[in-house]
Amino acid sequence: MSEIYRKEKLPKAPFSNIAVSLSGGGYRATAFHLGAMSYLSTKSFQGQTLLERTRILSTVSAGSFIGVKYATILKKGGTIKDCYQFLYRFMTECDLVSKALQLLSDDKYWVNGKKRTLINAFSEVYFREFESEVFDILNDKTNSIHLKEIIFNATEFHFGLPFRFQKSERLKKRSGNYSNVINGNKKIPIPEDVVKEIRLAHIMAASSCFPFGFEPINFPDDFIYEEALNLKDIAQLPEHVYDGEKIQYPIGLMDGSIDDNQGVDAVIYAEQRLKHYPPELQYCYSKDEKSVDLYILSDASTPKITSYKKNANERIKIVGKWNFGSLQYFGVTSAIIGISSIAFAFFQDVKFNVIALSIFGTCGCLSAFVLLLFSLGLTGLTRKLGVPEYVVKRLLHFDKLKLGTVYNMIVNRKNSAMTLISDVFIKHMRWFSYERVYGDVKWRPRLIMNAIFEFTEEEVEKRKRKYPDLPSELLEPGEAIILATEKANTMGTKLWFTPQELAGDNNMIDTIIACGQFNLCFNLLEYIYKYIKNEKFQSNYRNYDDETKLAIDQLEQALLADWIKFRKNPYWMVNEWNKA
Repeated sequence: MSEIYRKEKLPKAPFSNIAVSLSGGGYRATAFHLGAMSYLSTKSFQGQTLLERTRILSTVSAGSFIGVKYATILKKGGTIKDCYQFLYRFMTECDLVSKALQLLSDDKYWVNGKKRTLINAFSEVYFREFESEVFDILNDKTNSIHLKEIIFNATEFHFGLPFRFQKSERLKKRSGNYSNVINGNKKIPIPEDVVKEIRLAHIMAASSCFPFGFEPINFPDDFIYEEALNLKDIAQLPEHVYDGEKIQYPIGLMDGSIDDNQGVDAVIYAEQRLKHYPPELQYCYSKDEKSVDLYILSDASTPKITSYKKNANERIKIVGKWNFGSLQYFGVTSAIIGISSIAFAFFQDVKFNVIALSIFGTCGCLSAFVLLLFSLGLTGLTRKLGVPEYVVKRLLHFDKLKLGTVYNMIVNRKNSAMTLISDVFIKHMRWFSYERVYGDVKWRPRLIMNAIFEFTEEEVEKRKRKYPDLPSELLEPGEAIILATEKANTMGTKLWFTPQELAGDNNMIDTIIACGQFNLCFNLLEYIYKYIKNEKFQSNYRNYDDETKLAIDQLEQALLADWIKFRKNPYWMVNEWNKA
């Protein structure tokens, strides 16, 4: 037996206590996670659904749409079906972007110092259309829910650290950071009385405020509303970090996916807090190496990086063959034509001719100004900006290049920088987060990755080569599942479905929800075969009592029955939920 399997051990109480992470990715992520969460509610283990056994929920960006709605609905006595119906209607009927842009242009709303920004417009629409409750609803003791640790993740732009809004059940004792629930982060801890007043709509905005699409949302300024007395009191916020550095408010907050698209670190800390729960809550955690027995990472993003391709086409129409020196000739010509037209207008008797020549002459003069300005080239322009002469002289060589060549140089640098930021950097940051659990032998036999791309044709073939011992019905998902997966992965990261995407049966939203359902069905089955019933872990499996083994067998059979149905029709479950 290899070294890795001597270290890895199955959980002592499989499926008893579960953690779930929901990634970002726009409405594609929201619909995919809705499918996964709805599927968890249909499968039971020892008398409780897998969803009811979920103790930790960590959400990021669009995953926070589900996290916020599901948690508040539970606190109000609702169910996952209520959450499903609301989110389905919201994504298909509420024109979120149009409402936000309409509000952005409404002068009447932006009064009393409220800053007119796109993210503030979205947060107000979230409040009006999605969720009007404040964070304190999660602390309501009158209705205990199965979620004991709830974390909504963002990123702050002061120290570049994760910034969390989180709720935890009462703890038995304080033991370092594991039992201390820090809202914000260690450097900027937000007092409990302040957090209670924060609107969940603002938390949604902070968690889903993705770069390039939005500007940062500022804390506390953009979070303040009339009734929020503690939020208005800046004296309640920490002035300095623990090492003495002064905190400059407001703090810019953006999408949690910048640092960790799964909220993995939040789950790691929450799992450690579970161990310190009081005796009356001991059913919420397992007395094992980890207090959760299964961690499902639901991911609607793709690990692939779009390959960088340079732009080599220098044949830009008309101006591509020019250089900066050419602009001077065209500028002088434009100036002569413009001045002549204005002068000629003085000798016209017809009013229309006067107006037409004046407009034409003015445009000619403006064009001349622009052309002559840029005819100075990079050398002249940078010299006027105060760039050191040592640098300016070397820019002279660029002035001799064709404008098409200069254009390509700029475009290629822009494209490579965008690829670096949006693909290389972000994806590497995400893999660092995954390594926190996949690199830990105590976590590894407790992990399920539920990814939206798992049944693309390429991934199916890769799985056959990597895991040939899996049952044939898992290795051969069938054409229908592959086609549904390929379709779901064509949707970009956006906060809307087009009318074309919502038209007809098996439309885009139903396809993505179905992907969340059949993906999780497959991954639960695969987990049983790769870990629970794998011969490499038989010594652990034999330690389970007969009741646990029976429950595992029953779960396996229920999953297998669903999988057979999914292979025939990937949409059967989403159709049932929609009819209900």
